[in-house]
Amino acid sequence: MCRNAKILLIVSALFSFAMGLSGIFISVFFWKETSSFVVIVIYNLIHYITTPITFVLAGILAKKKNGIWSLRLGLLMYAVFYALILFIGNKGIIYIYCLGIIFGMAIGFYWLAFNTLSFDFTHVNNRDTFNGFNGSCSGISAAIAPITSAYIISRFSGLKGYRVVFLLTLIIFLVLFLVSGALKCKNYSNELNFKKIFSRNCDEWGIIRISTFFWAFRDVIIVFIVNILIMETTGSELSLGKFALISSLVSSAVFILVQKVIKPPYRKVSIYIGTIGTFLAIAALVVKITNNTLFIYTVLDAFAIPFFLIQLSSSTFNVINKTNEENFRIEYMINKDIVLNSGRVISSTILVFLLNSFKNSYSILKIYLIVIGLLPLISGYFLGKLKSVLEGTTMFQRRSRG
Repeated sequence: MCRNAKILLIVSALFSFAMGLSGIFISVFFWKETSSFVVIVIYNLIHYITTPITFVLAGILAKKKNGIWSLRLGLLMYAVFYALILFIGNKGIIYIYCLGIIFGMAIGFYWLAFNTLSFDFTHVNNRDTFNGFNGSCSGISAAIAPITSAYIISRFSGLKGYRVVFLLTLIIFLVLFLVSGALKCKNYSNELNFKKIFSRNCDEWGIIRISTFFWAFRDVIIVFIVNILIMETTGSELSLGKFALISSLVSSAVFILVQKVIKPPYRKVSIYIGTIGTFLAIAALVVKITNNTLFIYTVLDAFAIPFFLIQLSSSTFNVINKTNEENFRIEYMINKDIVLNSGRVISSTILVFLLNSFKNSYSILKIYLIVIGLLPLISGYFLGKLKSVLEGTTMFQRRSRG
């Protein structure tokens, strides 16, 4: 891998550590302030809506300059987000929703840039290796961070520990902003092609879109649901940190395993291991929510996800390569993110409706967990149809879309 790719891995690892410190505790912090599932879901819904809009803005900036500009702006927005939580304090539900907008902007600028630069700094022959190392390094960082922040929170009364953790996160993002200055990239000096952003583009990309859409229904939605369930079951931030530690250690090991063991002929098998495994993990929770079933979910889900995500990520980039439309990689990244967040928005909206319509929120959550647990099986089915991409075939049929 080139120097820029290695620096990007460092940025990703530090980013994962920063997000690991505070990420899983943001929803818990808001939960402690409001005691409302609906507020948490709407907060997430707001940043799911804001993110694709920001992706377009980040794409315009990246095409005019390069991806590094969007990356640094994203890191700065993350710093602003944590600074507002730290220095302004809780001003009520409207304040929480405003934070959702800022968080969505941070996600949009950072991830458009990261995905674009990941493409620019890698190629077909080392992309699986990059994604494997990225998943592993990020996983290790994410393993250390939550248990560290959980320990800090447990040492203070009330919400003081949360504020210490948010301060540490703010400092790391400011450091990341400086580290990102070491990345070098030529200016792209182009205009966004909005037709590429909103169209299917080719048959293979259409499959990527469908697979991404169904995965999005589960994706991060399940994370904040399970985190709150862990808090409700154990009543301890330290327990939440321990579960996060276990999850990250398992996923880090499996990311390395997949990168080393899963070769092109077995990528389809890898997809099925991932999607079936994630469903079985959720099924364990639905039976009964206890410390034991939470542990089973944590281990099985962390084991299964890398088998699927590495294939989805690599296939996304490889389809762009195979269509010979590398110059439109930013448009393709925006295109995919619009689909991803559309799935998240629909999933969140359904959840808000269910929570408002039925009194027993925990029963509704169990039913909804089963539904979103099944949808990745559909995602895996469609991704598995990309035979030529998964097996590394150099030629496949491309059909242009008008």
